[in-house]
Amino acid sequence: MRRLALFRSHETPIWHWRNILLGGLALSIGWGIRGNFGHEYGAAFAGCLAALVIPLMSGRPDWRNRVLYFGFFGAIGWGFGASVSYMQVIAYTQSGHSLSQWYGYVALFYIGFLWAGLGGAGTALAAVAERDRLVRLVTPILFLFGFWFLQDLIEDPIAHALQSGIKLDHTASRHKSPLYWFDADYLAASTALLAMGVYDLVDRKSRNGWWLPVFALAGALAGWLVQSLLHSLGWDQSLASLLTYQLGDLTYVDPETGKLAYDPHNFLNNWPQWFGDYPDHIGWVIGLMLGFGIYFVRFGKFRNGSSLIVYMATGWLLSFLAFPVLGSLLFADTGGLRMTPPRSDDWAGITGVFVGMIFWMRRNDLLPVATASVISGTIGGLGFSGIQWIKQFLMVPGNPRILLGQGMSPDSIPFRSTVDTWASWQQQNWHSFLEQSYGFVNGLAIVAALGFLATRIPQHNDTKADGAIGGKWTLGVAAIVVLVAIPYVNLVKNVEEWGKQLNPEVWTQEVTLPNGTQETEPAVWEVPYLGHLPGADFLHLTPVGWFNLTWLGVLILFIVLVRRHFREPLAVIPTSWLGKGQLVFLILLWLMVVGNFERALVNWHPSRLLTEWVITFNAILATFLIITLPSKAESVVVQASESFTLLYKQVWLRAAIAIILPTTFFWLTNRLIYQYPLQEKHDTMYHTRFGQEADWRAKPNLKNAQHK
Repeated sequence: MRRLALFRSHETPIWHWRNILLGGLALSIGWGIRGNFGHEYGAAFAGCLAALVIPLMSGRPDWRNRVLYFGFFGAIGWGFGASVSYMQVIAYTQSGHSLSQWYGYVALFYIGFLWAGLGGAGTALAAVAERDRLVRLVTPILFLFGFWFLQDLIEDPIAHALQSGIKLDHTASRHKSPLYWFDADYLAASTALLAMGVYDLVDRKSRNGWWLPVFALAGALAGWLVQSLLHSLGWDQSLASLLTYQLGDLTYVDPETGKLAYDPHNFLNNWPQWFGDYPDHIGWVIGLMLGFGIYFVRFGKFRNGSSLIVYMATGWLLSFLAFPVLGSLLFADTGGLRMTPPRSDDWAGITGVFVGMIFWMRRNDLLPVATASVISGTIGGLGFSGIQWIKQFLMVPGNPRILLGQGMSPDSIPFRSTVDTWASWQQQNWHSFLEQSYGFVNGLAIVAALGFLATRIPQHNDTKADGAIGGKWTLGVAAIVVLVAIPYVNLVKNVEEWGKQLNPEVWTQEVTLPNGTQETEPAVWEVPYLGHLPGADFLHLTPVGWFNLTWLGVLILFIVLVRRHFREPLAVIPTSWLGKGQLVFLILLWLMVVGNFERALVNWHPSRLLTEWVITFNAILATFLIITLPSKAESVVVQASESFTLLYKQVWLRAAIAIILPTTFFWLTNRLIYQYPLQEKHDTMYHTRFGQEADWRAKPNLKNAQHK
């Protein structure tokens, strides 16, 4: 009893080893599932699942009351890093090319730092900020989500209008879109600024709004005049040449033919595609955007937390311009300031998002959030680079590359015998091991960052805020996002997988186009009963349409139930926030575990056991822990820090050490163990960032080829 009392007085239950295990498991499960669904939505689920765990095991009643906010903001924070390309970086560490390998470990740390740093910031914001600030921030976020939804609807029609007849998609021919720019999400960042501009106008009730068209027209006119002046002086082409470089090496010689490998006119460049299609319109378009920007700098207020989105979106665009677009002009001979050419340069934008977030937190007295972000980012960076190193170490037994490095002939009996003995071990789904293990470390990063804050942040008194600002509706929004929206945006991807793997006669149809060619399209399924009536052949939906209709019903159900619960609590929903949080966690966990298994089942292979079986087993363990570990009797004595300034400086110092020493150790030990043969260092089957056979030289993206 004495030990328990001491634990409750001076520590937080977060540091109990079983709670640490639960935090790691939650993000490991989510990360394993994220690997199947991919991108921002998959990472948002993983981050949400882990963020829900933190308040439940914290021992802080004020954090438990915010469990839905933890899930909501944690999901948003973790989603950002998923836009960064990383598979090529992993390949660098395995390339055998020394400089590329060291760079690969450093870049993996950097990506992991950004990813976990933003995820930690979103989770910590729910823990640190006053509740009224969280409530007010929900409305700008909903504005943003709405504008992003509209962007998805109109982006392709705009691209086709700018260049009619183009055959583009969002995979192998995405670079043919006139809106393509370094395969990056600059449109999303620009849309975020537009959304906050509209929000600001609505929030200020259009006060001074009549100046907006004046500034916009003046900016467009000024841009047109500047471009016309440059043209009349004959300087426009010189300026364009000065600010443009081609995304490839003009001097690269094909090793097989001994001739120049690529036509210079087939290279992409560092500006949007439409710049080349509509060069006469560049000036007034840029001027128009600057006019809008100057108006909001002069008159914008960006209240209720919308300024956070402005900081992050502006940071995205400025960093993107500073690194791959303009900064690369000075480093074109080495592939530019690009992390994984020819892949996406979203890393630069996300760097700006992180910097913008840090600046905003510091300016708005939320330095604890920035501190937690750096702690989480450092551990996440070590996790990404370190787990890749561990994976390579585990793959040592029977590795053909090591045997070759030791001088064995591939035709020798010892070589063949060793390779055959370890073939099954080598052919495991090692990437899934990387994903789930790295996810576990990310979970530890969130536990460490929030455990650090748990005894340093004063207790919140949110009781008054409930009645004062009527923030209950935001709890409903958070619940719907966590339990309906996040599963939907991931599980809807299953429909495409089912269509590829299941009976094609049921899921697809052949359609003859006007030019006589045939194209495969999704099948249409008639509405039961009514759709089978004579002349009612228009009552049908595609498989995705039926999926969407089903989830629309689920959404309506949740909205009705939430409104009903606010009027009179439903018996099925626990009365305590601990119980509510446990219920939300379990629903989200098992909904996604089952949905993930459905996705894999249609194309099952025993190698999936390392993913789906491990995920399911971990989910069973996490279910036991989330139900049995948290207790209402837990408490935490907070000893608030007088100032986070010194702590903030210290965590940055540790981050700087972490990116230098461990990554160098990973690089040196990898090369010591693998002993790469000399002839493999320039083998084109492996990705390299530097050297004569670097990807940006040997495998550039070309206008008339598939996107890499």
